[in-house]
Amino acid sequence: MRYRNRIKLAPGLNINLSKSGISTTLGPKGASVNIGKTGAYLNTGIPGTGLYNRTKISKSEKSTINSNSASKNQTQVGVKLDLNEDYQPIVEIYDNNGENITSQQTINKLKRTPEYKENLKKIYKRYYNLIIEETTEFTDLYKHILKPITKKEIQDEIEKLKPQKYAKKRFDILKPSKFSIEKELLKEAKSKFNSILFWKNKKKRTQFIADNLETELKKSLENWKTKKENFENSEQTKEKDKNINYHKSFEREKENLIGNLNATEFYVLNNFETVLNEIDIKPEFFIDFEYDEKNKTFLIDLDLPEIEHLPKETASILQSGKISVKKKSEKQLKKEYAECVTGLGLLVAGISFMASAGIENVEISAYTQRIDKKDGQTKDDYIYSIQLDRENFSKINYPKIDPVNAFQNFNNKMELSKSFIFKTIAI
Repeated sequence: MRYRNRIKLAPGLNINLSKSGISTTLGPKGASVNIGKTGAYLNTGIPGTGLYNRTKISKSEKSTINSNSASKNQTQVGVKLDLNEDYQPIVEIYDNNGENITSQQTINKLKRTPEYKENLKKIYKRYYNLIIEETTEFTDLYKHILKPITKKEIQDEIEKLKPQKYAKKRFDILKPSKFSIEKELLKEAKSKFNSILFWKNKKKRTQFIADNLETELKKSLENWKTKKENFENSEQTKEKDKNINYHKSFEREKENLIGNLNATEFYVLNNFETVLNEIDIKPEFFIDFEYDEKNKTFLIDLDLPEIEHLPKETASILQSGKISVKKKSEKQLKKEYAECVTGLGLLVAGISFMASAGIENVEISAYTQRIDKKDGQTKDDYIYSIQLDRENFSKINYPKIDPVNAFQNFNNKMELSKSFIFKTIAI
């Protein structure tokens, strides 16, 4: 079965667990090796903690740390701690020229510092978290499901919806008065009449103000009125244009809400594809779908990820603080694959219900690619189908469930053995 719409969901940017890419640095920027008459000392600290350690690493000035540094008081060094392909610690010490300091005595001294041991534990924990996270990115897909919005919530939004109104600004320039004009004229008069014969200045300034007051007041009032009129006309135009745009936005939003409520085909398909293209999950999968507007039902064919895509390693932290990394058993891989593909089905159903409050049902048929033992050709094998109704779907607390067992809440067809092997089903 194939429906007429198809979307490929490729994984987004994911953390790449690179054995050479995860590291930490011992000591703050500018950690140093001090060389003096009493020997060489390695100074290390843990950034942000205030902890600091000074460790003697040689007995004399003839230290092998850096043969060129004996004449200097201080050599800047960096210390890099990482894990190799077998998850064993590797240490690199290098000077400010990028040259490696390879003295085994120096490295052994460093390994005995409390800071080294503490940071090594942090690196073990970081690798552990990354390994576990790589698996949960496949097995915990159902935990991303959001509770679908209800019709009542949409109706409440429609009732509360109102177009925004533009609030015109007030013209805040004060109207000119005789007093304000007199103050301005007085400033000008003081600049004009500042003779050393100061007793004459007052009379001239008073006369200047009297001669110009009425003219300047009239001119200022006319300028003020023109500015006020221009400002108010501009605000009226802005109010009209803004309110037209606000009303258009209001109509669009209302139309979307009504489309959401009524689950119209145009609204549902646009919304569904938008949400699908925005999700960022690890597994790659394909969806073929159609929407039955009459019955408010999504019909989905789900091309599942393959078991080969799941991470093959698991990890634990030992009592000593070290990391233990092992290959997963076949049974564990199959169990995790069952959680992945059923969780993916539930997630896709959740996205479908989110596309519209009016969608009542989602029907999913999921298949994987297998080798046909008769002819050796790859073919699509359906391994489950499930019919989900909105009411029961909304009642489930998804972060707390087992996705395989959650299928029992709905009408489904799935044959999964106790060893987590999916049998082919007829559709």
